[in-house]
Amino acid sequence: MAGIEKLTNEINLEAEKEASEIIAAAEDAANKLRSETEKKCEAIKAEADEKTDKKIANEKKKTQSQCEQVEKLITLEAKQGIIDSILQKAKAKLLLQDSKDYFDTIYKLLGKQALADKGILFLNEKDLKRAPSDFAQQVNSVATKNGGMLTISEKTADIDGGFILRYGNIEINSSFDALFEENQDNLIDTINGMLWT
Repeated sequence: MAGIEKLTNEINLEAEKEASEIIAAAEDAANKLRSETEKKCEAIKAEADEKTDKKIANEKKKTQSQCEQVEKLITLEAKQGIIDSILQKAKAKLLLQDSKDYFDTIYKLLGKQALADKGILFLNEKDLKRAPSDFAQQVNSVATKNGGMLTISEKTADIDGGFILRYGNIEINSSFDALFEENQDNLIDTINGMLWT
């Protein structure tokens, strides 16, 4: 019996040794698998974080760009509002000049617009009523310097200020509205140069 017992003990020892080796190998394999899994998880997480960071950065850039566009638009609208206000005030200042200064402006403008031809000058109703007594003489003095002659019409023009010249089929609109509109780009450039350079 002692031989069977010894043999059983040897088998048990061998089985325990093999079991220990199998368990150790299994634990090593599990540790390696766990380590590889953790590395893969970290790589996936790092990749996801990088993608998220890129998306956040892109969204920030897009938002910043949109904010800059809105800011530029608001600034442009504000500048346009200021320019429009200045142009309106300049035109109002012309219209509100005292009679002497107003008609001096008309004579200067007429000197640039009158043609070397016979024509008719039209004013608005207000200006026709307040024209100085020597208005026709002054107008013809200016027209003559340009080689022409002008008659003052008793009919009035529907204009804010300034005048309209008619030479046959040719009509020259020198109302302040028309002159401001015609020279708007130059006036805006001048105002921009004065305000923002």
